[in-house]
Amino acid sequence: MCKITVAIPVYNCEKTLKRCLDSVINQTFSDYEILIINDGSPDNSEEICLQYKEKYERIKYVRRENGGLAQVRNMALDKAKGKYLCFVDSDDYIDENALSFMYETAEKEKSDIVLCGYFTENGTALKKVCYVGDKENLDFKELKAKDLIDPAWNKLYKTDFLKNTKVKFPVGEYYEDTFFNLSILPFNPKITVCDECFYHYVLNMGSITRRYNKEKLPLIKDRARLLKSVTKGIENYCDFYFIKCVFSAFIDMFLSLSKEEIKKQISEEISKDEFKNCAKNAFYTGKTSRVIIKTAQSGRVGAVYNFCKTSFFLKYKMQKTFLRVKNK
Repeated sequence: MCKITVAIPVYNCEKTLKRCLDSVINQTFSDYEILIINDGSPDNSEEICLQYKEKYERIKYVRRENGGLAQVRNMALDKAKGKYLCFVDSDDYIDENALSFMYETAEKEKSDIVLCGYFTENGTALKKVCYVGDKENLDFKELKAKDLIDPAWNKLYKTDFLKNTKVKFPVGEYYEDTFFNLSILPFNPKITVCDECFYHYVLNMGSITRRYNKEKLPLIKDRARLLKSVTKGIENYCDFYFIKCVFSAFIDMFLSLSKEEIKKQISEEISKDEFKNCAKNAFYTGKTSRVIIKTAQSGRVGAVYNFCKTSFFLKYKMQKTFLRVKNK
């Protein structure tokens, strides 16, 4: 048994894969294995993986038929030999002291999960995201609001703990990371949160071309309900999060639906008792949060439509402008 298994899912990532692998190979830590799982990638990713496997003994390589990220991560759970397990996506990379710091923290604190901050990169832009609250009494509102609890890739998990929960990543669904991490909370893991940032999450600018998926709205509401069911004392925030999730689905509708279709969807959703109750009880700090809550509480289709249309412009159109400028 080694101390850490680093699982790297691979699919159509030939442009970023070397950077990712180099960052994992060049760790100051020594006792770890790298488990690369190629999810049937049709590009030159396999050639790169085999080159690295031949050069570095610590690399184990598996190729499988395409089944999606959830299946790959579930396979990694089954195959991991390390006392601890972490995930690094092939678009991203980690700092050289990431494994060393998180392993030492896990051993010292006897943690089931060590959670670190991360950097979000968007072209040349860089944003630091980290927890600044009470580390003894974790503030799940902050962890959720900053997307620190959701992803699989900013954590070091104790492998036996994960296997004993028998929780798996849901196959064929969006937000599989959110489901996985929220579903293991009822097993009362000891979570150690670090304010250090080691992970570099690189936004995929190509995602701005995607189309709206009608499955997003019901699924994202399920994730919001799950948050409320596995946490205590943050009900008002959970109600705010439910509204925010619904608005997120509305915003993506502007990718491909007509004005009339969007307004119809908004009208149907905000008239439901669940949405009304959440809007009534929702609370979270911050100017944008207050605007979201007031817009939801208004119950007016036009107000929700205009807010989401503006948010769509900021989320997608501004990214396109940034990409055009960056590539000149």
